[in-house]
Amino acid sequence: MESSTLFAQVFLLFGRRVGRWFMLLLLLLFSLCTLPSQAKQPKQPKQPKQEKLSTLNKNARMALKNQSGQEAALGALLNALNRPELKNAQRAKIYYTAAQLDESINGIENRKAYLKQAYDTAKFFNKLRDMYNRLQLCDSIDRLPDAKGKVHARLQKKTTALRLKHRRNIFGGGRYYLFKQNYKEAYPFYDLYCIYSREEKQDTLYPQAALCATLSAFLVENWQGTIKYADTAIFYSDTATSAILHEYKVRSYEKLKNDSLWVAMLQQGVVKYPNHDYFFVQLADWCYAHRRYDVERKLADRVIAETGGKAIHYYAKSKSYLAEENYEACIEFADSTIARQKDFADAYYNKGISYINMAVIAHEMSCKDVKNPQYAIDKQRTQELYKKARPCVEMVRRLQPEKSDLWAPLLYRIYLNLNLGEEFNEIDRLLHPKPLP
Repeated sequence: MESSTLFAQVFLLFGRRVGRWFMLLLLLLFSLCTLPSQAKQPKQPKQPKQEKLSTLNKNARMALKNQSGQEAALGALLNALNRPELKNAQRAKIYYTAAQLDESINGIENRKAYLKQAYDTAKFFNKLRDMYNRLQLCDSIDRLPDAKGKVHARLQKKTTALRLKHRRNIFGGGRYYLFKQNYKEAYPFYDLYCIYSREEKQDTLYPQAALCATLSAFLVENWQGTIKYADTAIFYSDTATSAILHEYKVRSYEKLKNDSLWVAMLQQGVVKYPNHDYFFVQLADWCYAHRRYDVERKLADRVIAETGGKAIHYYAKSKSYLAEENYEACIEFADSTIARQKDFADAYYNKGISYINMAVIAHEMSCKDVKNPQYAIDKQRTQELYKKARPCVEMVRRLQPEKSDLWAPLLYRIYLNLNLGEEFNEIDRLLHPKPLP
């Protein structure tokens, strides 16, 4: 029986016989018994006492002195960075001490190598990279202005000295990963090396570091990283290498969708490296897409004047004239293209389609009265244009047999107008194949 029912019965049986004071006592007992039982709350574990920063620094100094326990001291120091009460000077000091611990850990692997013992090469270089990164953080905090706006870079000389001590090994880390074709890991080493290039008066490795940083970044599609040192690498490279590096820079701007700089760098590339076809082709295509045909032709003329001209330069002029429906000029520069490259299929196409369009125009303007002598003259003129178009389009077919959608409709029209039954039937079957039974 539940406690509430029991006390209710007791109240009914004896309520009238007892005094008021006893009734009050019973009611009190009833209310106490019906209160919900509350579970005891478990005791909260005591939070470990936070070590003082002075203790952490002391432990770090002992680890550096004894050459043991560096990892633990390093972890404790880095965890202390989360403390909100830290001042900038304390944070900077933590990063500098952490860099010293990284150097000490690196020394263990270095000694193994010196003693010809098995050692972790990747760990050796990565610890140096960590050290450089912590020194970088130390400098950024150390240079922050105080409440009065003044900067007191107290650790700058120490961070510079520590970096210079291991500078060649940072370069070696980049080379280590570069030889392994691990370009993603190689880039940060070369980047760090280049960032602090001015700290060494005669840095003979800087040009090579800038070049390797640019190449590594491009190969892992790090477009910002490619641009970062491209100009420096170009400055120290020969013309052929510079052209390729400039192309990498242009491609990076394209990937970053920075159209204005992409076009500007293409223009610069055409001027500085007229023999490197990439810049001309891309810029000519851009001009064509934006219907700036006169600019495209001026661009071609400039490169032709400087280099003597290649097939692609004359083809650009041919294509622009075709877009403007200047068929005679299109044919002229298509011939100039073919004279420099016998298998230039697009030039043959431009020439063939120009003759066909001229034939269509001639037919539309021709005399329609079969009894008029002019009718025969006009028809002969139209036929001659189709005859000139024929070898051009047939050459496109030979050079690009897989592109039947390009040449088949043109040959269909040519063979039809020239009354070439056998040839026409073959193209007709190609364009209109009979369904299978």
